[in-house]
Amino acid sequence: MFNSQNRQSNFGLLIMRLGLSAVLLVHCLPKLFAGTHSWQTIGTTLAFINVGLPVGLLGLIMLLLEAFGAVSFLFGYLFRIACIILFIIFGLYFLNYFSIGYQTLMLWSAGLAAVFFGLIYVGPGRYAIAVKLEKK
Repeated sequence: MFNSQNRQSNFGLLIMRLGLSAVLLVHCLPKLFAGTHSWQTIGTTLAFINVGLPVGLLGLIMLLLEAFGAVSFLFGYLFRIACIILFIIFGLYFLNYFSIGYQTLMLWSAGLAAVFFGLIYVGPGRYAIAVKLEKK
């Protein structure tokens, strides 16, 4: 059913999911638990979206979406939705850093957006909770 190449690809996807989820959680959880000052900093960074929300609330929403995306990405459950959310978030970060001319973070954000866009099509692989739930 699954040959060696498929197992290696699925194991590679698992390692990618674990590594990227760890990076995303280390990035967003300290800011999420730091409180309103940190939320306002994130909201001010993304204020160019101009959706009419207070900057603190905008920052909280972005951090919650990033944390939800990282956890879903980690377990492979709601994987494609998480990839779409993370693609949009890092696309917004890219646009922000592009507008202010900050090249290092602009390239980091563009790279992560490209990875999440590609993973929308690839899927979570065989080693995901969603696969285990579908078997039952």
